[in-house]
Amino acid sequence: MAPQPIPIPVPVEDPLGPAMPSGPVTDRSRMLPAPSSSGALAEPLPRFDIPPPPPPRPMPTGMPPPPQAAATATRRQHARSRSMLLMMAGGATFVGALLLFFTLPNEIARIWPGAASIYGALGMDVNVVGFKIIATQKNELNNSVPVIAISGQIINETDRELDVPKVRLAVRDQAGKEIYHWTVLADQSRLGPRQQGTFSARLESPPSDAVDLEVRFAKVDE
Repeated sequence: MAPQPIPIPVPVEDPLGPAMPSGPVTDRSRMLPAPSSSGALAEPLPRFDIPPPPPPRPMPTGMPPPPQAAATATRRQHARSRSMLLMMAGGATFVGALLLFFTLPNEIARIWPGAASIYGALGMDVNVVGFKIIATQKNELNNSVPVIAISGQIINETDRELDVPKVRLAVRDQAGKEIYHWTVLADQSRLGPRQQGTFSARLESPPSDAVDLEVRFAKVDE
């Protein structure tokens, strides 16, 4: 039997390089730095501060504003102009109404009868019907019967022809309380502008306590 050959080991290179030695690492260049006593890292992590946004750049002097801003400014100016015109028109209307109210009281009272009470509160006498009465009275005896005889004038104070209303007469006592009243028609049914008419009335056997006589135009319902 022939003798077996003795194997001879052949060194094989490690494709991954030389093997790392086992056991603790003694090379300081390969060791991590030791942590500090406070537990924080030896070197702080870097901070990244975000800078604030830059302020808006001012518009250069002399340059026109943007179209939208110019249109907005124009609308605002027009609105202010309209408001001012409305205020001026309202003020002029108010002043004109006051002038008419105080310069034409009779005409306004005829158009708006309720204004007569306003004029009366202001101490102004107004003529609602457009006529003026001038009356006189005298006491007479007719076959021993006392009689109050009244006569007067009716004057149209307007510039147009008007129907003459009825004349209302009333006797009152010492306290001003009305005792008796009656109405009469004028001698003319219509009077032209600034014309004058007449009326007359008689009251036989007046109340014994009658001391005063009131003469005025009758209202519609009187």
